[in-house]
Amino acid sequence: MDKIKYYTLEGTFLKDLPERGELEKAITAHLQYLDKGFHEGSILFSGPKIGIGGGIIIVKCTDIDRFCNDDPLVKAGIQEYRVTEFELHKCQDFLTAWFK
Repeated sequence: MDKIKYYTLEGTFLKDLPERGELEKAITAHLQYLDKGFHEGSILFSGPKIGIGGGIIIVKCTDIDRFCNDDPLVKAGIQEYRVTEFELHKCQDFLTAWFK
């Protein structure tokens, strides 16, 4: 069994964005993709960056490449991720269950 690892993802929109309708469709699919991660418990939190395209996600998984590449915004060539793996040192007591 692969070990679960923890990651911070910083998504950044690429320069050549599609037309508004196509962009909105991809964002809707992206949010549905994230909802699946929340439902499964693999995403701790996510949110858009203020003032620029892209966002931040804290995720746990065994295959971060697959997680990123399956994102509809990545598939559509709209966003790329900067991935940072981290180990938990300490957190608020109410978060300890997520990190187990």
